[in-house]
Amino acid sequence: MTTYPDEQVDIKFKAAWSVFAQTCGHFWAPEASYQAWFAHYLISQFGIDRVAREPKIHTKLFTSPLKARYKNGEAEPDAVITRRPGITMPHYANRLGKASDDSGLGLLKDLAVISELKIGATTQGSFKKDALFQDVDKLALLLDEFSREYPDSPAPLAYMCVLDNHNTKEFDYTELRAYCSASPGVQLLEGTAVARPPITPDRRITR
Repeated sequence: MTTYPDEQVDIKFKAAWSVFAQTCGHFWAPEASYQAWFAHYLISQFGIDRVAREPKIHTKLFTSPLKARYKNGEAEPDAVITRRPGITMPHYANRLGKASDDSGLGLLKDLAVISELKIGATTQGSFKKDALFQDVDKLALLLDEFSREYPDSPAPLAYMCVLDNHNTKEFDYTELRAYCSASPGVQLLEGTAVARPPITPDRRITR
């Protein structure tokens, strides 16, 4: 149950995404910087005591058929929003506070949002389709397993956030749109930068 029963979580998250994409699309930096900037805009909407990054959830014991599509033994959503103020999400196997379900999946009961973030400018040759699909699979798996284990609890919203700002290659969203449409519960948020990170003719950065 959320502390704010009338909160427009979807509207607030998409507002943060829109401002982030418009403000930071022309920057050229490591992925961690984009993650920090996105978290900043999420905090501006939800508050610092509700925004966290990369909680670890153990997937090896999951029974969902979607597990076959996800190749990792752990799932770490890039950014999450809690339903209530306060962050309590240690590693699922932390001996000082081990998850009662041994996987950490129950954490999703406390989350209003789980999300993934992909940035075109952080890659040499723009997005790799398999990497994008794997992140969608991660979100879909978490939602499906959660619905099986906790059928009476509301699931978090799930967003696949993709910012197309590669210096030279424009991304075609067609296949990713179809993949997300076939992944129940996963919403694709698209961002396309009009002003992209500049490249000099000799491809050198002079300080």
